Amino acid sequence: MTKFTMMVSLRQRRAALLGCSTLAFLAFDGTALAQDAGSQPQGIQEIIVTAQKRQQSVQDIPVAVTALTSEALTTNRITSVLDLSAQAPNLTIRPAAGGIDVPSYTMRGSVTYGSVSGQDKTIAVYLDGVYMGGAYGSAFDLPDLARVEVLRGPQGTLFGRNSTAGAISIVTRDPSGELGGRQQITFGNYDQMRTSTRVELPQIGPFSASISYTHSERHGDVKNLSPLVHWDYSAAAPGSLIHEINTNTVKRFGDRNSDSVFAALKFEPGNGDFKAVYKFDWNQNHFTPEANQLVGYDPAVLNYLSPGFGDLISTLQLFDPPVEAGQSGPSTAKNILTVPGLSRNWGHNLTMTYQINDRLSVKNVFGYRKSELIAVSSIGGYDTIVPDLFGPLAGSVFTNDTSISESHARQWSDEIQFNYTSNLLTLTAGGIYFDIRTSNGSPENLVSYGALFTNFLFGGVIPSGQQNVSYYHGKSYAAYVQAEIHATPQLDIVGGARITRDEKSNTSYNWSTTSNAQFVYPSTYKDTRPSFSLGVNYSPTQELLLYGKYSTGYVSGGSVSGFSYQPETAKSWEAGIKSEWFGRRLQANLALFDVTYKNLQAVAGGANLPTPNYDVGTLILREGDLTAKGFELELTALPVEGLTLRGATGYTDSTIKNINPLVRTTYETTLRPDWTVNLSAQYDTPPVFGNSYLMFHVDGNYRSKITNLQGTPSAAGGNAVKYSDAVWMLNGRIALRDLDIGGANGEIALWGRNLTNERVPAFPVDFRVGIVTSTYTPARTYGVDLTIDF
Repeated sequence: MTKFTMMVSLRQRRAALLGCSTLAFLAFDGTALAQDAGSQPQGIQEIIVTAQKRQQSVQDIPVAVTALTSEALTTNRITSVLDLSAQAPNLTIRPAAGGIDVPSYTMRGSVTYGSVSGQDKTIAVYLDGVYMGGAYGSAFDLPDLARVEVLRGPQGTLFGRNSTAGAISIVTRDPSGELGGRQQITFGNYDQMRTSTRVELPQIGPFSASISYTHSERHGDVKNLSPLVHWDYSAAAPGSLIHEINTNTVKRFGDRNSDSVFAALKFEPGNGDFKAVYKFDWNQNHFTPEANQLVGYDPAVLNYLSPGFGDLISTLQLFDPPVEAGQSGPSTAKNILTVPGLSRNWGHNLTMTYQINDRLSVKNVFGYRKSELIAVSSIGGYDTIVPDLFGPLAGSVFTNDTSISESHARQWSDEIQFNYTSNLLTLTAGGIYFDIRTSNGSPENLVSYGALFTNFLFGGVIPSGQQNVSYYHGKSYAAYVQAEIHATPQLDIVGGARITRDEKSNTSYNWSTTSNAQFVYPSTYKDTRPSFSLGVNYSPTQELLLYGKYSTGYVSGGSVSGFSYQPETAKSWEAGIKSEWFGRRLQANLALFDVTYKNLQAVAGGANLPTPNYDVGTLILREGDLTAKGFELELTALPVEGLTLRGATGYTDSTIKNINPLVRTTYETTLRPDWTVNLSAQYDTPPVFGNSYLMFHVDGNYRSKITNLQGTPSAAGGNAVKYSDAVWMLNGRIALRDLDIGGANGEIALWGRNLTNERVPAFPVDFRVGIVTSTYTPARTYGVDLTIDF
């Protein structure tokens, strides 16, 4: 293992390790734990995961994985992948700007969100074993969850391409076959209301079924101070989804109004050798994008268009109120062109399992998914109606830049898996076919191209314009095998390999306002590439697993707007310990890693190239090579009856080399925190009356300081968001559980998220033309839950 370079400040070390040190002291106080072990034989709950394509205890697999049970998901109020940020060490997630519901992931030094047509992510997301390929709209409310598994490190053998940093596996509930159900109701601030109903039907012959419906709504936490206008997009976006939304200027930013349906049907004959489970999920969300706040503005932008004009704007204080966003986001904004958006996701999943004999089983996973999204957002951070004092410009619209994004995606896949187990060998093998088609576009007109003054307030009609559209079709074929040779009862030798064939075609239609012409860029990409892994597992006792492994993976290449890009590859060394102590009253897991990413794929704008190309909107270039080294420590302890302590900390040291001068001449490792920490404590009291008891839960998530923007911001005010300060996010929940409500089991809980109301920069953007904007983390929320199980 390469020697780690832990060159961080003493302050960072203290902030990141303070809580984990306290937890470790309690956890490793062997006297206290040993004395109490006899009085409470029940240990830490065993969690079964499918991180290696078969059911295993999370403590028995040589994978750095964080598993969240349904109870943990409820307690932490996790309803989408965005809520998973900091739930696993070295994992942070933030929503991309523009209201496009695209999560941006950072894990083990890799930053990814894959919003460019045909570009894949370095973290693969699976729903019930089906890879979710589309990026736009993927941060939707998740269906009826059983657990979530966060796998860290390259998973190229079993999970394939696009998992060089890790994978997130989301598992929904199977029907129980017993008559029952659950009703949950939530009320909170910002007029939040959420109701979720699940009904389990009794088994009839070999069939059992369940169905659930969830409605969730809330107001946003930022008010819009711009005048409210009804915009007419019929000319600008004919035949698009924009005709399904209300195109009035939004009153608030961050509104949500979501409906979800989830249904499952299980067929399982009496002999138990065969099982088929069909699942359907559907989600529709009417929303308003998050507020984009103008942070920095350089009057030279307008001076360039007309000498002295920008200085006049500054003198007359068009920006009223003045630019004020910085490290803490304001509660108001002026985005007159932002209108409500719509995202819709639905899918079918059929999983069939056949136990051929005691040693061999076969599983087939079929999935079909569709998604669509429309979002209009004032990403320039400030637009409004020009005041009367501007004479001939009065009544026109001042706008920095407005994004109009529309996306449609359709995918289907089929995977067959074989699992063989004997005293000598455990073998997992399979093959998969994946097919995806997407179209991503934006109507190109004076608004979306960023005209600074536009006099179209006659009825609020948005003029017609050309379309910037990209049509993408991708196919992938793969075969894989992983074998564990049980050399001795304590020693396993593990080896795996995968071969993948990628085929992509992409046609981009780009409209250039500089030449008033449309450019068509057709492209194809074909590549066959292997991935493999090799490792050793050693278990001297049932409570201790030592492992070491070498693994590879890659993110597929492609072409955008006539510019091709190569695959991004990963080669990783990892060593780990998984252990349980004192009758399973203490669990301690440690992973050390050293990974090298070659040919980092960077998204760049054509206008930002050393030789600007204004006919190209976005493209993907090689950024450089990155090395990430670090560790991840997870502790769980039951020191006394009723008390559960958990702590997880991750450290990553990232260094980039071989920087591509076409992207930048100097480099800062942006969006990669050195430290992440998650601490929680939960205490369940003895019964307070009848069987009812109180539960007290508190957790805190820490992320160290990060760099948001490369180089010197193009507007001086942008320095306020060049970095995001280190931050703790504190959450809590108090619940009265096991209430007898007419024979049903009830729970009432008070909860709060971001209790200290930290409003730090979430997604700053420097347009490199003297405009810097940012979105911010959501404000404090709190409320009450009522749950009834019947």
